[in-house]
Amino acid sequence: MASTINAITTGTGGLVQTGDATGALSLQTNNGVTAVTIDTSQNVTVTGTLTATGKVTTASLATGPATSSTYLRGDQTWATVAAGGFSNMQVFTSPGTFTTPATTTQIKVTVVGGGGAGGVSIGSGGGGGGAAIYVGPVTASTPYAVTVGAASPVTPGAGNTSSFGALASATGGSVGGGTGSIGGAGGAGSAGTLRIVGGVGGSSFPATSGVGGSSYLGGGGSNGNAGSPPAGAGGNYGGGGGGGGPAGVPGGTGAAGVVVVEY
Repeated sequence: MASTINAITTGTGGLVQTGDATGALSLQTNNGVTAVTIDTSQNVTVTGTLTATGKVTTASLATGPATSSTYLRGDQTWATVAAGGFSNMQVFTSPGTFTTPATTTQIKVTVVGGGGAGGVSIGSGGGGGGAAIYVGPVTASTPYAVTVGAASPVTPGAGNTSSFGALASATGGSVGGGTGSIGGAGGAGSAGTLRIVGGVGGSSFPATSGVGGSSYLGGGGSNGNAGSPPAGAGGNYGGGGGGGGPAGVPGGTGAAGVVVVEY
């Protein structure tokens, strides 16, 4: 059997080691519970919390597989683990330039294109802006051009594109049509790690206008049916405007896009 140092072997709290032929050793508390075991391969097992008041090194610890969580590799040193994720954010609601700090080499960027306006005269809803998300490396201390898609006006055209350099880009939603038309098409991400298509605006019928399509960050505007309030604008950011009501009532304006930088 293994050799044991046990406080109760003397009856007075002292420690004594019994004979052992294998060379293994265990240390017990004074109630006979094993706390530390050292086997013949020099592996040490501690039951409970290990508290060190002096220096702890790893040079003599067992060498295990590089992918193992059971062992510490030999000749290692202790280090503080850095916190993960991003701790800073900058939001662009208009065009500009983002210059990466000198210590920044990884970044997350979310771009959303502008929403399309709703169509007039019981029109269909405007399409929601597309979106793109980039997560990856950047060059430190480098300026990146930022473009933000403007809100689509009632007439003409579609919501504009938002982009962050060449790393992330997304087009805006299309304007809705007149009575009996399908809704405006949603924009789409054209560069980035993840590319998202904006929602299509609601179709219109002779007595019912369509709601606006949603973007990744903004809901579509309400429609402007007869007896209802005017058509709603798209929600921030990039939501499509609702289709207009009867008698030439215009559709709602699409919401502007946005560029969000986390680093």
